[in-house]
Amino acid sequence: MEYKENYTFPNGAVYTGQWKNQMRHGYGVQVWPDGAKYEGEWLDNQAHGKGKFWHIDGDTFEGEWKNDKANGYGIYLHKNGAKYEGEWKDDFQHGHGVETWGDNSKYDGDYKNGKKDGIGTYLWADGSKYSGEWVDNKINGKVLLLMLTFH
Repeated sequence: MEYKENYTFPNGAVYTGQWKNQMRHGYGVQVWPDGAKYEGEWLDNQAHGKGKFWHIDGDTFEGEWKNDKANGYGIYLHKNGAKYEGEWKDDFQHGHGVETWGDNSKYDGDYKNGKKDGIGTYLWADGSKYSGEWVDNKINGKVLLLMLTFH
């Protein structure tokens, strides 16, 4: 293993970190010309292991990587305060996760290929709640609607 500082790729990305066999391998930081940044573990020139990625729009992902994609457990934090914490597969929410939004609504359940799919509970900001089956990001089952009136 060797260490190089400020190695510039033809696309303008700059990498500082460990190398093995002329490839990023070990711990390193790469910054792209548009300002995006990855800091973490590399294997054979790909983000692989634990790392954090800063998107140019202010969003971040911190978690597990495999083959340059989010795979395993990770937390995606949107600049607007929305958050997803859970399982990932090939850069998509996949498996169990919890997603929250700025208005305090929340989904806790299963995801498949980036969409709510399986069993999950959605709690809306007004206190309404659905627990049950989801398919392709949509409620898929019987819904019980309670309407309360006060006199």
